[in-house]
Amino acid sequence: MVSNHPLVSIIIPNYNHARFLDERMQSVLGQTYQNFEVIILDDRSTDNSREVIEKYRSNPKVRKILFNDTNSGSPFRQWKKGMELASGEIVWIAESDDSCEPTFLESLVPCFADEHVAFAFCRTTKVDEADKPFEVCQPDMHGSYVMEGHDFIARHLYRICSVVNASSALIRKRMALGAAPLYQEFRGSGDWMFWIEMAEQGRVAFVDKKLNRCRQFFQSTTAKMQRSMRSSAEDYRIYQYMITHKEMSRLKALKTRFWRIYSLLFYTEGLDAKKRKEGLRIWRSNAILHIFACLTRLYVKIRTGE
Repeated sequence: MVSNHPLVSIIIPNYNHARFLDERMQSVLGQTYQNFEVIILDDRSTDNSREVIEKYRSNPKVRKILFNDTNSGSPFRQWKKGMELASGEIVWIAESDDSCEPTFLESLVPCFADEHVAFAFCRTTKVDEADKPFEVCQPDMHGSYVMEGHDFIARHLYRICSVVNASSALIRKRMALGAAPLYQEFRGSGDWMFWIEMAEQGRVAFVDKKLNRCRQFFQSTTAKMQRSMRSSAEDYRIYQYMITHKEMSRLKALKTRFWRIYSLLFYTEGLDAKKRKEGLRIWRSNAILHIFACLTRLYVKIRTGE
């Protein structure tokens, strides 16, 4: 059981985000809730991240700083590494290019008084490289709540990942370490898989406050993934998992098949014919899926008027 004032382990995984690190660190160190430790993990950055990180080595809140000799190949392996190093029962993956409000921890930590809560998250505002807000996320969520994990999967994870990014969430460490390692095999969509695996273990809490700022820019890993077939292949694995999920109704499974194909068409729109054909081949795993792909394409044409 988590105490009334639990230690939070803040994991800051970094790769080439030197220009955002000071903002990230200040938003972490300036929290109104101060019972936390900081662990910084650099994944073999090639910019001046080391120089920026070293400035914080003497800070009493910074317990550990590690620099990888070689790049891990996946940010989600860094997540797991950080969780294994964490002393606290609650973990916060505070991604190095994001920032937050000073009351982030103060608002989310109380959710863990319910020992069945696997993770808690808040509303996210997307900002650009210049820190200018351009989108408030989770428009389908209204009011704070605690929901059974399987219900959360069916409502908020079956089509897209409604947990916008890791920086918006606090995680119960023992449940995270007990999650299946499948998410670590992903490069871009592992967070989606991770939240599914976490929700399967307990309840999910949502705090309806705009406390997290998620930075998005063209050269991010996610942006690069969306321009490649790897993203479609990773999404395929997740959708396939969702279709066979024991709590998924037949209707939700059908909708998931639809969005699986729709996502493919979206991601492959700008690719040349050869790569597009390759992507379609990945997704058309059987004759039924092939027919469904054709119907989905017809729907897209009708909807867009093309």
